[in-house]
Amino acid sequence: MTDVERETAIEKYDYGYQIVEEEREGEPNKYHYEGPLGRIKTFENPDKACLYADVQTVAGGFREEKTGERGAPPAVAQSREDVLMAYYAAQPTMSMQWVTAQFDLPEERVREYIRSLRTRAEQQRADSDD
Repeated sequence: MTDVERETAIEKYDYGYQIVEEEREGEPNKYHYEGPLGRIKTFENPDKACLYADVQTVAGGFREEKTGERGAPPAVAQSREDVLMAYYAAQPTMSMQWVTAQFDLPEERVREYIRSLRTRAEQQRADSDD
């Protein structure tokens, strides 16, 4: 077991949500999506953590309890297809190849959907700052 050297918020969002980078001695860093009540999800990749935050923003927030390994929270499942694609792509156990196979689309098309979702999340955050 290693000691935590430092935790730093690398992204901050409305309502007390943030992504925290945990620097770990001798091991790869971890990235945590956190809310007012604590840690929500942990990632080994900061891009996946940011994508997860984008999905949370666009979907208006969601809880993952009892969704199962391949399931999606109701707020995500009932959203547009790009939200569901991005949700799956953000999961630590999912690959882009799995997402493209699941939706039977070329990888570049899935990436376009994800870029679109990220743009919408940025716009929603900007609008909430006004």
